[in-house]
Amino acid sequence: MTKHSLNSGLAVIALFKLLKGVVLLLVGAGLLRLVDPEIATFLAPLTDVLHLNVHSSLIQAQVLKVSGLSLHDVFLMGYVSVCYAVLLCTEGVGLWIEVSWAAYLTVISTSIVLPAEFYEVARQGSVMHVAVLLMNLTIVGYLVARLGWRTLR
Repeated sequence: MTKHSLNSGLAVIALFKLLKGVVLLLVGAGLLRLVDPEIATFLAPLTDVLHLNVHSSLIQAQVLKVSGLSLHDVFLMGYVSVCYAVLLCTEGVGLWIEVSWAAYLTVISTSIVLPAEFYEVARQGSVMHVAVLLMNLTIVGYLVARLGWRTLR
């Protein structure tokens, strides 16, 4: 049995996807918490472990923005955020263990948003939009190359 070493490129992408997934999970959970206070009790251990201050001014400012929306809209935003977080975490774990299905899933899910990112760059052209577009193009290109080399399980 050979020792398996993690490819550094895949590790970076996997950690990036996992980080985005955790952040989006927290955002989605926070939105769902606004809809149903019982969720706050369920999420309390997670916020304690992550040392999150739910009473910070940044979080409170975002709550004020969301509070103008209907409960249905807040629920949908929270639900979609949690679902997308699950997808990101699935991609991250799959890339971490270097399986080809995760690379295919990441290429497809990242490529789907590229047209919208191109549009945003053309419309606003901010440094952030350009950086996000270049990062996602790099991820897709790298994973397509790895799939072409057939170096994933």
